[in-house]
Amino acid sequence: MLAILPKLLPVFALIALGALLGRRGFLSEAFADGAKRLIASVSLPALLFMAFSRMSLQASHLYLAVVVFASCGLLALVSLPLAALARLPQPATRMLFQGFEAGMLGYALFTSLFGNDALGYFAGADLGQVLYVFTVLMAQLLAGESGNRINSAELSRRLVSSPVIVAIGAGLASAAFAPGAIGLPWAPGAALDPSLTAIGSLTTPLVCLVVGFGLRNGVEGGGRGLAQAALAALLRIGFAGALGLLVAFVVAPALGFERMQSLALLTLFVMPPPFVIAVFRKRPEDSSYVSSVLSLHTLASLAAALAIALAIGGAL
Repeated sequence: MLAILPKLLPVFALIALGALLGRRGFLSEAFADGAKRLIASVSLPALLFMAFSRMSLQASHLYLAVVVFASCGLLALVSLPLAALARLPQPATRMLFQGFEAGMLGYALFTSLFGNDALGYFAGADLGQVLYVFTVLMAQLLAGESGNRINSAELSRRLVSSPVIVAIGAGLASAAFAPGAIGLPWAPGAALDPSLTAIGSLTTPLVCLVVGFGLRNGVEGGGRGLAQAALAALLRIGFAGALGLLVAFVVAPALGFERMQSLALLTLFVMPPPFVIAVFRKRPEDSSYVSSVLSLHTLASLAAALAIALAIGGAL
């Protein structure tokens, strides 16, 4: 088990470095914005293309994607009575209960712990939720931003123009044509593998620096605001984690998946809400709340991922 700890130390070190450099003024908002664009448009698509193209697609992956997609919707429904009982802000809380930050954090953590060979497992876990985020959640975020119901044409335009979605689509098409990318230029050890690996490997350090930069000043909104954010993060990780246990160790084995796939699913379900929520929820009444929930949940997710790796990953 302890052999896993050194693999996660660079992640914590880079996050701490991002926080330190941010507080000292070496990193700026302009750096963070530029790094996010580089991740979303270049390094993450390269990483996702490798992950999905090297899968050996089966019908069970489609069933799993449907289960994960439905799980995201179920968490949205669960948030409604929870927010009412705990008097948490709406609609921000409902949005914060939907989806997981796989691209900007999950892949980085999972590959840091289990290596690039485990990419396909996390991609298999991520497929359903990334489709949910870019359809159901994105429609809600865009509608909240404009104040009007978003039309399907605008949603489709954003969907097909997203480098992340294009990379996933291309990877799935490749996997359908040649499972495991066998015989293709981007197969492991083939001509394009070193280039894609080098570009994709930028994701982890950039994500960690950006996450650390975002945590540089701690959480916002002391007093009641901080208590609300802490409660929201605790409720979300608790319910999502419990649902993740069900999906990982009941549904996945029933579909014939191996233990590593269960580990990837559970890791996904303890990730924080998608960071893109903070981009759209900038209204004065809940922007501080959203930012604080994301910050607190990110810290809790790092601890949860470490605990999962030690408790379950160490036994693999």
